[in-house]
Amino acid sequence: MNYDANPIHILYDNETLKHLVEVIIEKNDTTSGTTFLNLCHLIRQQAIHDRALADLENTVYTSEELAPEDQVRVSRMLWELIWEHKVFLLFGRSPLLGLSNGEDRFVKY
Repeated sequence: MNYDANPIHILYDNETLKHLVEVIIEKNDTTSGTTFLNLCHLIRQQAIHDRALADLENTVYTSEELAPEDQVRVSRMLWELIWEHKVFLLFGRSPLLGLSNGEDRFVKY
């Protein structure tokens, strides 16, 4: 991962973030799922829409990355959802899906 000099800090509390993670994963089908990078991108997009960013005055978001501490929070939410049997981790790559980078995907349980 490349961290931009100005990563995006989100303002969601843990409960809201966990719910958002679950909703995003539920929107994907159980075959392709969503990668961690795509999940963070979709959270970033939703945070911009909800104006749930630490720097609301910044109207141009050059960074594609969530702040490292927010990525850790997303990871924690994912593991909680896995523990609760709401999400599972789909390992490996699938040539049928065109996922050649081998990124693991999160799928609704």
